[in-house]
Amino acid sequence: MAEARDTVLIRKCLTGDVAAYSALVDRYSARIINLAYMMIGNRHDSEDIAQEAFIRAYRGLKRFQQKAKFSSWLYQIALNLCKDYLKAKVRHVKSLDDEQLTAMEPGTREQAARAVMESEMSDLMRVAISKLPVPYRETFVLRHLQGLEYEEVASITAVPADTVRVRAYRARELLRGALSPDVDTFWREKAAKEKNGSKS
Repeated sequence: MAEARDTVLIRKCLTGDVAAYSALVDRYSARIINLAYMMIGNRHDSEDIAQEAFIRAYRGLKRFQQKAKFSSWLYQIALNLCKDYLKAKVRHVKSLDDEQLTAMEPGTREQAARAVMESEMSDLMRVAISKLPVPYRETFVLRHLQGLEYEEVASITAVPADTVRVRAYRARELLRGALSPDVDTFWREKAAKEKNGSKS
């Protein structure tokens, strides 16, 4: 049903109906922003990426092959933009000299410690997801956070469905291993904080 509706809207877009494309943006903007946010971990930049994804999709509508779903095509555009963003970020970090990196470390450690104490479990999960290797991260986000089927994730990421299943499993295992110590620490320190607070 949603796919048929998208097809109708795309046909209207191709005739110059701007309102039809606005309807597509309204339908998918939250999903694309959330996808980008879970991939790159920055809300402001996620919104920029989503905006750019919709612009590129609009410009490419005439070349869009409707053999695939519009949503899958849009996810693919957004993921490519996320990967470009992450590559640029890595290059930027590598360009910093050792003195700058040394100066950054203490504050970064303090912020991480505060985040564990002050954030909710969802924040711990987001941080853990952001540390996954990109292929595992995109698979986990698409499959488990966006709720897409393995076959659709395979279409978006251009890998076989069996590879998607392996990556999804591996991502879950990595998250389980990464979150266990943080979760234990979070609840232990939270309990201690509440206990000390009740004494004062």
